[in-house]
Amino acid sequence: MQDLVSFLRQDLLISIPQAFTLLWLTLAALGLQPARRWRRIAALAVVNSVYTDLFFHNVSTPVQILNSVTITTLMLFALFRDVSVKKRLMILLLSYVFSSLNDLAVYILYGSLYGVADKARILDSFPAFASCMYPVLLVQWLVAAYVGPRTARWFDSLRAAGGYIRRNGLIRVLVCLLLQLFAGSGVLLGRAVPGEYGRYAFFDCLFYATVLLSLPTLYYVIRLIDRTRQDTVLSTQEHYIDQISGMFTSIRGQRHDYLNHIQVMHTMLQLGKFAELKDYMSDVVKETHEVGDIVQHDIPAVGALLKAKTAVALSLGIDFASDFAGPWNPQSPVKIIDIVKIAGNLIDNAFDEVVKLPAGERLVRASFRLCDGYLELTVSNPGPPISEAARARLFEPGFSTKPGGNRGLGLPIVRERVAHYAGTLTVHSDEKRGTVFKVRLPQKAAQLS
Repeated sequence: MQDLVSFLRQDLLISIPQAFTLLWLTLAALGLQPARRWRRIAALAVVNSVYTDLFFHNVSTPVQILNSVTITTLMLFALFRDVSVKKRLMILLLSYVFSSLNDLAVYILYGSLYGVADKARILDSFPAFASCMYPVLLVQWLVAAYVGPRTARWFDSLRAAGGYIRRNGLIRVLVCLLLQLFAGSGVLLGRAVPGEYGRYAFFDCLFYATVLLSLPTLYYVIRLIDRTRQDTVLSTQEHYIDQISGMFTSIRGQRHDYLNHIQVMHTMLQLGKFAELKDYMSDVVKETHEVGDIVQHDIPAVGALLKAKTAVALSLGIDFASDFAGPWNPQSPVKIIDIVKIAGNLIDNAFDEVVKLPAGERLVRASFRLCDGYLELTVSNPGPPISEAARARLFEPGFSTKPGGNRGLGLPIVRERVAHYAGTLTVHSDEKRGTVFKVRLPQKAAQLS
C-alpha cells in the first residue's frame, strides 16, 4: 500500500506536472498550436509518466532514457498526426533538451539548498524536492507565456538566418556544437547526481564524446574563417563591379541619346524657339554634368560610389546630392571598404523609400564630414515616418518593409560594421524631416573596440 501511495504521489505531483510543463514549453517555443493541445499534451504526459515510472526502480539510467524516448516517440506520432513528421521530430528533440536543462536546474537548486544527494534520495524527500521543482516549473510557464506570442517573429528572423547559415556552410559547425551541448549537458547532469555519475559508463562516454567533438568543431570553424575571408574579397569585388557597371550604363545611355538631343536642339533653333531651346539645353547640360563632372574626393572609392549612385538616381528620377568635407586621414583605422558598405547600403535604403513618392518629391541627401576625430555620415530622405514597431525591428536580419526575397540585409550589415568600430548609429524619422540615418565612426585606433 505504501508503495502505491508513493507511486501515485510521484506521478501526480512530480512526473505528470513536469512532463506537461515541458511539452507545453516545447510547443510554445516552436510556435505550434494544434487543436485540443491541452488534451493531447495531458494524455501524452500521463501515459509517458506512468509508463516510465513503472520501471523507474527496476532498470538502469541508460535503459530509463531509452524507455522514455521510445514511449514519447510513439505517443507523439499517435497523438499529433496532423503535425508534420519533421515538426514531431523537432518536438521530441527540443523536449528532451528542455528536460535535461530542467533536471539540471532542479538538482543544482536542491544541492545548493539541501546538500548533494543521489537521485533516489532526492526523489524520496518529496517536500524538499517539490520546493525545488515547482519554482523551476513556474519559470518555464513564464518563459512559455513570453515566448508564445513572439515565436512567429523569431522564426522569421531564424528563417533569414537559416538562409545565411546554408549559404555560408555553418550547418556542420552548428551540428557539432549542438552535439557538444547535448553531451555536455549529460555530463553536467551526471555530476550533479554523484550517486549516478561514475556508476555507469554512459556518462563517461558522454564526457569523451564532448572532448572528441571539439576536434571537428575546431576544424570546421577554421574552414569557415578561411571561407569568410575569401567571400569578403569576392563580395568587395562584386560591389565595385556593380557600382561601376551602373555608372557605365548611364554614360552609355547618355551617349546613345546624344544624337537625339542634337536633332531636337537643331530643330528648335530652326524654328526660332529660343526660350524652349534654352530650357531644353539646361536640362541636357544638368544631366550630363551630374554624371560627367569629376567630384574631387580624398577617398577615390567613395567618389566612385557616389558617381555610381548618381547614375542610378538619374535612372530612377531621384534628386540625389552628396558632399564630402574635411581632410581624410590615411592612417585612419576605418577601412575604406567598410565606409563604402555603410554608405552604399544607407543610400540604397533611401532610394528604395523615395521611389514610392511622386517624381518631384524624390530627394536623397548624403553628407560626409570629418571633424573632431570622427567620420560622420548622414543620409536623409523624405517620406512617411517609420513606425515604432518597424523601428524596433529595423536592424533584424531578414526584416524589411519592402516585398520580395533577399531583403532586410543592408541595415544589419550597417549596424554590424558600425559596432565593429565602436561607432554610433542613430535613426530619426518624422513627418517634417523624413528619415535621417546618422553614423559616427572614430578616427583614432585607441577608440576602437
